[in-house]
Amino acid sequence: MFEKASEAVTRKLQENNTIDEEQYEICRYGLQQGFTVILNVVTTLIIGMIMKGLLYAVVFTILYIPLRSNAGGYHAKTAIRCYLYSILLMIAVLLAIKHIAIPSFICIIIFVISIAVICILAPIEDSNKPLDEIEVKVYHKRTLIILAIESMLFIIGLALNLRYFMQTTIWVMITMSIILLLGKFCNIIKK
Repeated sequence: MFEKASEAVTRKLQENNTIDEEQYEICRYGLQQGFTVILNVVTTLIIGMIMKGLLYAVVFTILYIPLRSNAGGYHAKTAIRCYLYSILLMIAVLLAIKHIAIPSFICIIIFVISIAVICILAPIEDSNKPLDEIEVKVYHKRTLIILAIESMLFIIGLALNLRYFMQTTIWVMITMSIILLLGKFCNIIKK
C-alpha cells in the first residue's frame, strides 16, 4: 500500500549514507509496515471518535492485535482489501458493542466458547504465510499466553462490573473465532 513512499524514503536514506545496500530491503519493508500501522491506528482513532466509541476502539485494538498476530486466520488478498475489511470490522464491532447489550451470564458462555474455538484452531496459516512445525508450536503457545492474560483481564472486568470492558473483550473473542473459522474454511476450499 505504501510501496512508493517507503521506496522513496529508503532511497533517500541510502543516498545520505544512513543505510547501506545490505540494509536497503529491510529498511524499505520496515518503513512500509510502519506506514501501514500508522494509517491503521489513525483510522481506528478517527472511527472511534466519529462513532463516539474511542475507548471501545482503543481497548478492542489493544486486545485484538496480539491475538490476531499470533492466532492467524483469514487474510485479505491485497493490502487495500485488508485495510477496507479492517475499517468495516471496526465499524461493525463498535456498532455491536454500543447496540447489543449481552447479559453477564451470556458473556461468560460466549467467552468460554470463543476461547475454546481459538485454542483448538490457532494458529491458522495463510497461503501467503505458511507455517512450519516449530512456528505452529510457537504461535499456538503465544496465543495461549495472550488468551490467559486476556481471560484474567476479563475476569477482573467482570468482578469490577466494567461493562464496557467485558463487552469489548467479548467482541474481540467473537471476532477472533470468526476470523479463525473463516481462515480454516478458506484453507479447506483452497486444498
